[in-house]
Amino acid sequence: MATRAAIEKAKLPDFSKMTDEEIAHFWHTHDVSEFWGEMEEVKEPFRDVRPKRAISMRIDEKALADLKRLASRKGLGYQTMIRMWIKERLEKELQKTA
Repeated sequence: MATRAAIEKAKLPDFSKMTDEEIAHFWHTHDVSEFWGEMEEVKEPFRDVRPKRAISMRIDEKALADLKRLASRKGLGYQTMIRMWIKERLEKELQKTA
């Protein structure tokens, strides 16, 4: 557990400049109690209301099993991990063509 002095000095990184995987790694290696000084009380629950569209795709059984196993090790749902990978790759490809 962090000391009171460490809690008061700890600063959260700028999550808007991080990938979802970097954010997940940050919280996997840090405890929210390190940042009590920066936290604000939230009165309403968070809901991601960004529009999403369901798609269907075929993937072989072994690849799906591997995806599920890897996502589980990372503490993610496999569909969440797939979305993260797609978004990260899209960003890289779009930067190449810009």
